[in-house]
Formats: sequence, C-alpha cells, structure tokens
Amino acid sequence: MDTAIKRRRATTLSSISSVLLLALAMLLCTGPVVSAQTSPSAVPPQSRGDNDRSDNDTTRRELASMDRFLDEHPEIAEQLRQDPSRINSREFVENHPALRDYLRDHPNVREEFTENPNAFMRREERYDRQEDRERDHDRDRDRDLTRKDLQEMDRFLDHHREVAEQLRKDPSLIDNREWVANHPELREFLQKNPQVREEFKENPNAFMRAEERYDRHEGDHDRDHDRDHDRDYNARIGGDRNGNDNDRNRAEFTSFGQFLGGHSNVATELSNDPSLATNKEYLATHPELDQYLKAHPAMSQQLTANPQGVMSSNWVQQGSGTGTKQPTMPKEMPKEEKPPNQ
Repeated sequence: MDTAIKRRRATTLSSISSVLLLALAMLLCTGPVVSAQTSPSAVPPQSRGDNDRSDNDTTRRELASMDRFLDEHPEIAEQLRQDPSRINSREFVENHPALRDYLRDHPNVREEFTENPNAFMRREERYDRQEDRERDHDRDRDRDLTRKDLQEMDRFLDHHREVAEQLRKDPSLIDNREWVANHPELREFLQKNPQVREEFKENPNAFMRAEERYDRHEGDHDRDHDRDHDRDYNARIGGDRNGNDNDRNRAEFTSFGQFLGGHSNVATELSNDPSLATNKEYLATHPELDQYLKAHPAMSQQLTANPQGVMSSNWVQQGSGTGTKQPTMPKEMPKEEKPPNQ
C-alpha cells in the first residue's frame, strides 16, 4: 500500500517538474524575440536612410528665412547647393562673414541645417520652387488688391514700425488673435478697413509681398513727388526751385519772427500748433496777431499754405530770437542802415 502511494507521489512531482521546466524554457526563448522587436527604436534616424526626417522639424518660417538669405547671396547659395556639407566646415563659414552672422542670428536654422545638410537644402529648394509658383499666382492676384488697400496698409505700417517689422518676418501673425489683440492700433485699423483685413487674412504672405512691392515702387514715386513739392514751396518763399534766398520773402519772415519775439505767448502756442495761425476763433481771441496778418497779407498767405514750414523757418526763428542769430544782422535794421554822417 505504502509503495503504491509513494509511486503516485513520485509521478506527480515528476509531472510538476516537467511543467516548470517547460515554462522556464519558453521564457528563455521569448527573451531574444522581445529584445529584437524593441531594438529598432534605438537606431538613430540617420541610420534608417536619408529620408529627410519630418518636415515638421523645420518650420516654414525657417525655410523662408534661409530662402531670403540665399536669394540675397547667390554665390553662397550656389556653393551650398553643390555641397550642402560645407555648412559644417568652420573654414567655409568663417570665409563667408554674411553666412556666419546669419547662422549666429538664426540658431534654429543653424541647428536644422547642420544636423542634416542634404535634407535641409532639399526642403529649401522645394520651398523656393513653391515660392516661384506663388509669385506667379500673386501677379494675377494683385489685380484683386486695389491700390487703395495697399496704400492704406502701407501708410499704417509706415507709422507703426514695430508691427511692420514683425509682420514682414511672419505675415501669418495676422491670423493670430492674441497677437492682434496685443496691438490695439492694428486691431482698430483692421476693423475700420474690412477689405484690407479680408485680403490680408486670405493669404498673408501674398499680401505682404504685394505691400512690399507697393512700398518700393509707389513709395519711391510718392517721395519723388514730395521732393518736387518741397522744391516748389522753396521757390515760392526763396526765389527759385533750389531755395535760393529772396530778399523780400526773407524780410517778411524776419519781420514775422520779430513780431513773435515781442509776443511770447503767441509764439509758444503757434510753435506747438502752427495751424492756429489760420484758425478764426484763435485770431479773434488774439487781435494783435490778427491785425499783424491783415497788415502783412503775404505772410498770411504763407501761413495758410504751409504753417509748419513758416514756423520752422530759420528766418522766423532768428527774428524771434529762438534760433541761431547771425551777428551781422542787428535787430533794428532801419536804424543800422542809416548813414553814419546823418
């Protein structure tokens, strides 16, 4: 009886041992498989082939920045396109100060470029081709942008340099509600100019390129016109288009300056706001100025045409004593002009 029991126990223990050994063997066999499955994640991206990484690592802004730089430096662009690895040559970079300074000022571009030069240049070339297509499209689209829209935007940007600089670097900021809210002048401008807002938001990059073209071409034309206008004004007050002195006008301006020198309150108020000289209500409360201008109609005309120009005239300032006086010009000209023997 005891012998039979012992045999059954031995058989049971043998079975349990076999199961445990089988389980242990299975664990040992699956270890390498798990290791083999997890190992590819440790392989760096570069070892998987030259597949340009993810374009998400390089923003459109960085590509646009590098594209502008290469457009402005065609020699550097040609050499880098021939051999992108030159970007990692310290000697090459040092021999091109413009590139050195650019990389220093744009660390994100430098990091992306030096990490994988070939992939970066391919993305830049794709961006450049896309830009060409967009420029062709812009020429057709500019017809939808009226001169008035561009003129309004150009005028606003001329008076808000910080906003202009940021929008030219990144036109997409116009779609950033938080950024616009932090610039109340821009927000109010867009509210008052819905056509500009619509055109700008539809394609920020195209709109800013159109505005920059307007600024270069039309702005130069307007500045030339302003210079001609200034010459014409100088001709009226100075005798010719080069602004040469005219004794009669010089006497008028000097006389007005002397009047202001004797009426300091009027002089201060007109200096702060020259347009007051043509304000009827102001003249009514300052009869001495009103009487002077009635007695000097030529000066009244000058103030009506350009009050700011009159008040900033050296002759007026010298006459009033607020400008640099010429030692050879005494205050009382009539007395000084009398012959000594009279």
